[in-house]
Amino acid sequence: MMTGVSASTTGHGARFAARIAVGILALAVVAAIWYRQTYKVWPGQEASAFVHWCGRDYANSGGPAKTWQQITSHERLPIRPVGRYPPLGRSRQELFAATPAAQRASASPPPPCPTTVYLRTGPGDYRAYSLEGGP
Repeated sequence: MMTGVSASTTGHGARFAARIAVGILALAVVAAIWYRQTYKVWPGQEASAFVHWCGRDYANSGGPAKTWQQITSHERLPIRPVGRYPPLGRSRQELFAATPAAQRASASPPPPCPTTVYLRTGPGDYRAYSLEGGP
């Protein structure tokens, strides 16, 4: 048999746990919305017509995928892997950009963002994404 004190304590504990669960859910929703606004896809989705990298947005204008030879022939700097995209995607694809060999993420001031990034979409297939907006 429960006493009035233990029933009251149980009720407070359940309400506290429910509040924690609602808070965690709200935080998860806010994080998912932020991710969608930043990366233009929901967490778990693959890359779309947009890529967010270097603090900037890049857009794919469509067209067929290009080969490594095609993308390297148009750049004066070497094309190097710069990360994987999207950060929380089911199948993160390798992202490439034309960058100087000595470029460091910790450089001050930071190096400028490239005007084009390339997303590997398959074996030997790359999609070009061009920088949107001004400087």
